[in-house]
Amino acid sequence: MNFTKRLIEDFENDADRRMSSMCRIMIVLMAIVILLNKIHIFNISSMIYPTLLVAMAILFIPTVLYDVFHICSKTAHYFVLTLVVLMAGLLYSILSYHVIIMLVFPVAVSCLYCDKKSVWYTTLLSMPVMALSHLIAFWLRIVPDEPLVTLHGVFVYGVIPRCIELLAIAAICLSVTSKLQNLIKELIEKNNELYADQETLVRSLAELVEAQSKETGQHVKRVAAYTEILCRALGFSEEETWKVSVASMMHDVGKIGVPREILNKPSKLTEEEFAEVKKHVDYGYDLLRNSPGEIMKIAARIAHEHHERFDGSGYQNNMKAEEISLYARCVAIADVFDALVSHRCYKDAWDPERVRAEIMAEAGRQFDPKLTELFNSHFEEFLHVMERFPD
Repeated sequence: MNFTKRLIEDFENDADRRMSSMCRIMIVLMAIVILLNKIHIFNISSMIYPTLLVAMAILFIPTVLYDVFHICSKTAHYFVLTLVVLMAGLLYSILSYHVIIMLVFPVAVSCLYCDKKSVWYTTLLSMPVMALSHLIAFWLRIVPDEPLVTLHGVFVYGVIPRCIELLAIAAICLSVTSKLQNLIKELIEKNNELYADQETLVRSLAELVEAQSKETGQHVKRVAAYTEILCRALGFSEEETWKVSVASMMHDVGKIGVPREILNKPSKLTEEEFAEVKKHVDYGYDLLRNSPGEIMKIAARIAHEHHERFDGSGYQNNMKAEEISLYARCVAIADVFDALVSHRCYKDAWDPERVRAEIMAEAGRQFDPKLTELFNSHFEEFLHVMERFPD
């Protein structure tokens, strides 16, 4: 399963939040500058106040977009970078060398996205803005020092050196960004390989367990597919849905600890034999609970709780309703549906409509009422799964 697109989207969203955090830090620093100017540690013209207030307002926009309204898109991304460049140009035009660091701030923070296009965009936009800032400073006579009092001096000793500095910073940022992009690419590839390996391992182990009880590997495939239907209906993300459906294949892994003669007994089990079968939930939990990886952690809870009843009368009598993992509640319906519509050594297959009626009748008792409604509304999809994975 490939979740590259979602991983990249999550990374970009995190980058947006980091950008808003950096901008808030700059707001705090500007507030400190105002305070220091007020107590005469700095000696900057009073025209600093409206300029800094405007800059602070601009720097607060990313927080509004990303953290308040959660607008995370490429358009918002470049809009914020443009605002940050314009804000840096505004400060530089009014305060000149007092805030020379602001010239590199937009290029530096563009590295947060680990995207070369963002670095190039910010660098190329910063150059004309910086040149315009110098011209505004020249027109306002903000920098009285030689040789910036002439237009020639502004370009030769102001604009050109700053352009060279920006290109030097951009080269560093591009190098860092390139390295981070390669690391992210390798991480995504390793992550996808790990997911594929986990799925193969889980599927093989689950089919081995089912073979011990003379049930085909199609059972675990169907349970996984039914579980996936319910997870999607609940609104789970694509990745979470995949993880739960894969983990669901391990729901009966504890049967590996139950004697085969009991699992395959065609007649009714004795109380002692049924008590032994019930232990498979504990065997499965003990087997999986210390295993590494999120899928195994999910599988451990499913293995332990998929025979719990919503009214609290299941295998573990101290568990009921929402105390039971939502994942296990999904698998409970999937497992019972497949068990009833399938032939077993101790029973014939039921008609799907009869199983549907049985599950709906158990809403609020054996099964989560919300999930039974979702099962009922997606019943046709359950039938399609039966056709895809016949015994």
